[in-house]
Amino acid sequence: MKQILIIKLAAIGDVLRTTSILYGIKEKYPDSIISWVTSEGAVPLLKNNHLINNIYIINENLIKQFDENKFDIIINLDEDILACTLASELQGEIIGFYLKDNKIVPTESAREWFNMSALGEPLQNDKLKKANRKTYHQLMFELIKIQPKKSDFFLNMKYEELNFAKKFAVTNNIKNGDMIIGLNTGAGKRWQFKKWSLNKTIKLAERLSNELNAKVILFGGKEEKEKNKEILEKCRTPIIDTGCDNNLLQFAALLNLCSLVVTSDSLALHIAVALKKKLVVLFGPTSANEIELYGLGKKIVPNMNCICCYKQTCDKKPNCMDMIGVEEVFENIKFII
Repeated sequence: MKQILIIKLAAIGDVLRTTSILYGIKEKYPDSIISWVTSEGAVPLLKNNHLINNIYIINENLIKQFDENKFDIIINLDEDILACTLASELQGEIIGFYLKDNKIVPTESAREWFNMSALGEPLQNDKLKKANRKTYHQLMFELIKIQPKKSDFFLNMKYEELNFAKKFAVTNNIKNGDMIIGLNTGAGKRWQFKKWSLNKTIKLAERLSNELNAKVILFGGKEEKEKNKEILEKCRTPIIDTGCDNNLLQFAALLNLCSLVVTSDSLALHIAVALKKKLVVLFGPTSANEIELYGLGKKIVPNMNCICCYKQTCDKKPNCMDMIGVEEVFENIKFII
């Protein structure tokens, strides 16, 4: 029986999509026991996954908890000092990233991903990232050396979260058969450059309501409070506000009400894919090629040479996200819905 440890800490959306490796690992090692080390914030996305036997929260003392645990295989997918330190201090075959002479280095199968990352050779890494046509999932499967027959990922919610969404639906007169379109055009604190403009979000919401008779639900996290408040004030058609203080699984449960989700490349994208929701995804500074939509929707990518720059700010006028028009998004929604 193989004892396998997966180390994947962040970002939270990346943790969720990385669960796509689990089926392949189970196919290769049917009797394996799988443990997962992650950040505290990502735990809710993993805790109901039947393919994971144990979940640990990363901290500097975690190695002491593993004194009695021996792992046959350690899969570390994070180029992070704490993650690599843990992988290096444990006994077992390492796949992914570890420390050598106090530097983060890849195992051979992880070199392609490493070379495209921020730790790769400057300038060359950006070229490789932009030229890449493999999805994140394909890259991870090759890194781990699995060929899964089933490779989707999922998110299980329990009664508490589902009942929360049910009550929200009743309160907001959302009924079975309604066309419910979720708008999540923010992108959190770190990736402000990935967000779509306030005015375009408002115009799209109005068209969805007026022309498709859709009920529009507005999503966002704490960083979107002011933007969403302004959207609600200025929108001339009804729009349902989910608020910006929901916990992770409440946010997911509310997304689950939607017929289709319009989103930036953000956590909402990965949750919507896990929930098998129809999607229109707006891409700018990040790689659209790495995202697998499993046939659920459409990627909108501006035709610009600087696309996939991974910059967090941009001085260009207009920038890539500005180049995405309301009409293009609306027409793709009509086609998909």
